[in-house]
Amino acid sequence: MKGVPQTDPAGEEFALRVMQHMRDKTDEWKRESGLGFALYGTPAESLCYRFARIDKERFGTIEDVTDKGYYTNSYHVDVREEIDAFSKFSFEAQFQKISSGGCISYVEIPNMQNNLEAMQEVVRFIYDNIQYAEFNTKSDYCHVCGWDGEIIINDDNEWECPNCHNKDHKKMNVTRRTCGYLGENFWNLGKTKEIKARVLHL
Repeated sequence: MKGVPQTDPAGEEFALRVMQHMRDKTDEWKRESGLGFALYGTPAESLCYRFARIDKERFGTIEDVTDKGYYTNSYHVDVREEIDAFSKFSFEAQFQKISSGGCISYVEIPNMQNNLEAMQEVVRFIYDNIQYAEFNTKSDYCHVCGWDGEIIINDDNEWECPNCHNKDHKKMNVTRRTCGYLGENFWNLGKTKEIKARVLHL
């Protein structure tokens, strides 16, 4: 909307204004109707692809908007943005305070089993600074060759074992966090592209 990332001061001011306007409207509807309207910071995973596809059909290819094949959901920092875990949580915490109906934030992390001290530091930061947060990590397995690592998304947006190049979904386990939960399945094209674009925050 502003031509800048939402972490830019101009983008941040605009995003907070939009969020606050939506919150004000839900509060107004709640007062007027007596019904439990609230603003929910939803993951809306399938919608991220559907809306991007519909908008592309309606408005054409718009650079950095409809050309990606997905939208970053809710108030989250763009999945491609290079930002550290602490900065991401601090930034998104201000939007969580406006989300009266629930919220979620996350960071992408590598396998941290050999750096538990860093994990403890992030958990302490979450406890002190944000309502609800989680870690996204990869836990994949190839049944063909026994690869126990990250199954990649190749240039054709297909899930592929980097070791034996198996692409058979029935012969691999791929786990990613979508809709706020770790899930083991395969996703629509837009969500697959979004998962592929995610950068690490630790």
